[in-house]
Amino acid sequence: MVTDRGGRRQLPPQIKKVELAKKVRGKPVVRYQLTADVGIDPATGKRKQLRQRFATEAEARAKLAEVQNGVATGMHVYARKTTVTQALDGWLAGKHSLKPSTAHGYRVVLGPVHEQLGDLPVQNLTRSDIDQLITKLVKGGLPGPKREKRRPWTPRTVNYMLTVLSAALEDQVRQGDLVRNVAKLVDRLPQARPEFQTWTGDDVERFLTATGDDQYAHAWFLALCGLRRGEISGLRWADVDLDEKVLRVVANRVSFATTIAEGTPKSRRSARTLPMPDDLVRSLKAARKRQAADRLLLGGAWQDTGYVVVDREGNPPTPNTLTYWWGRSITTAGVPKIRLHDARHTCATLMHLRGVPTAVIAAWMGHASAAFTLATYAHSQDPAMLEAASSVPVVTTRDKNGSEAGS
Repeated sequence: MVTDRGGRRQLPPQIKKVELAKKVRGKPVVRYQLTADVGIDPATGKRKQLRQRFATEAEARAKLAEVQNGVATGMHVYARKTTVTQALDGWLAGKHSLKPSTAHGYRVVLGPVHEQLGDLPVQNLTRSDIDQLITKLVKGGLPGPKREKRRPWTPRTVNYMLTVLSAALEDQVRQGDLVRNVAKLVDRLPQARPEFQTWTGDDVERFLTATGDDQYAHAWFLALCGLRRGEISGLRWADVDLDEKVLRVVANRVSFATTIAEGTPKSRRSARTLPMPDDLVRSLKAARKRQAADRLLLGGAWQDTGYVVVDREGNPPTPNTLTYWWGRSITTAGVPKIRLHDARHTCATLMHLRGVPTAVIAAWMGHASAAFTLATYAHSQDPAMLEAASSVPVVTTRDKNGSEAGS
């Protein structure tokens, strides 16, 4: 500690005692002005200094120590006026490889963050701000983009929002504009594992038999062979070889907002070549015959789009239209109601119950790992559970009279 001749502690060179023109009880108001070197601003390349006044020497010294420690450890953050909205928009604008549907999903899930916290400087965003937003989202009633009241959010949606928000704030940390990512500090909500509804083998047979003459019968075959809705919608005849009995999943056609977009499959593993079972081959051949008849009937009005699944005029239905007709077909067939995506779950589940190795199912479904397949898609059904019950190796020792030994 450095002191002057009178034994008083000297101020460090970064702190200066100043007397203001303002007086209280006839004495000038004293402030302690801190002027500290904080290094080079990465945004401008220029040297920066922090200037700030404090009411007490102790406050000035504490701030100086904080700044010096931050500079020494590389944790000092320059003051920015960037708002939460600007930070989120900047992050999203830099995600050049995002598919349009994914970018749209990010915008939707971050909507409440923009609306409730968007004007807040991102450096002032706290865990408490995010926790309060989550409480409101779970309760419901927040105004939406069109001023409508939002429905209560599920834990799954809230957690997805936190994941996206955390990724955006982490980008700010990497740029040196934030010391820490406060979204990482927020507890995720517990969420129940989704229970998917699947069909038994008998349900599948009943459904395919009842809908065999439908315009979209082959689409239902494809769904029950494990293709996603977007993969079915994006499948073209050029990707189907009926002679070799293989099809290639190379496109994904999805709908979001008012847009229909076609791009690559959901993931790298989703792009796959599948051998087709004979029943699927027959269904696709029947679809080609139906489409050839429609082409002859309509003549020049037929739209030769090249898609495997089309309406009577040759136009591919939107993914949402497929979902609608799936529901109509279920009603016609009189089978238990399940979602179109649950046909994919049904495929994986029946393959699992029939002893197909999990790694093979994962490759067939286009999953990243066998562990994900086993945890997500391999559902037990009641008949299988009954069969399992009869196989449980429980041994009970009984005497000749039928009573348990030792009882």
